Amino acid sequence: MNLREIAGMERVAQSHGLDTARQPIGRAADPWLARYPFYQDALRHGEATFRALPDYARTVALKRVTIDLAERAIASRILDDVHVSFIELSTNAVSEVVQRYLGGQDSGGDVTDERPATSLQAQLPSFPNLNYPHVARPPCLLRPNSNAFLDGWMRFFSYASRGDPTIPLLAVDWRDFHDRLGTLRDCMTGPHKYAHRNFGEPPQA
Repeated sequence: MNLREIAGMERVAQSHGLDTARQPIGRAADPWLARYPFYQDALRHGEATFRALPDYARTVALKRVTIDLAERAIASRILDDVHVSFIELSTNAVSEVVQRYLGGQDSGGDVTDERPATSLQAQLPSFPNLNYPHVARPPCLLRPNSNAFLDGWMRFFSYASRGDPTIPLLAVDWRDFHDRLGTLRDCMTGPHKYAHRNFGEPPQA
């Protein structure tokens, strides 16, 4: 059984309204998911929209932008229809991919499927208590076109070292995410800087 099959079997269904926003499982994956070659089958089953994410997952993505822009994006709901995928996979499955990435970094070469992978979880040092919750856990943010994390390495190692059976993962359609934020930023800095506050009316003198 290959890693993708394991990932599909180990997927844990999310609550928090995600089921109502997911695409039908039988459909083909959206093109944006092609930028996430690892865990792709599981990510396809977990497709949702940004508005369906629970706050603790949405915040992880919004931390990639300035506080002011994030607050305005929340208020305007401009990111609501951005495609995301929020899933949980077994710690063993995620650890295997992480170990392949770290092994490739150490050797200075590309990671291949032929590289043997042993249990990373068994090799993890004890991490200090970072007060990550055991429920509503912030996800590790996946990096497009890579088997690395864009954000969340410490979360991954903390979850794995304390023995969590699964790891929460979040993939985002970053191209659409930043395109929408660019439109919002133009409104903030352009000649109609206050239009979003006044429903298109010019600011009062």
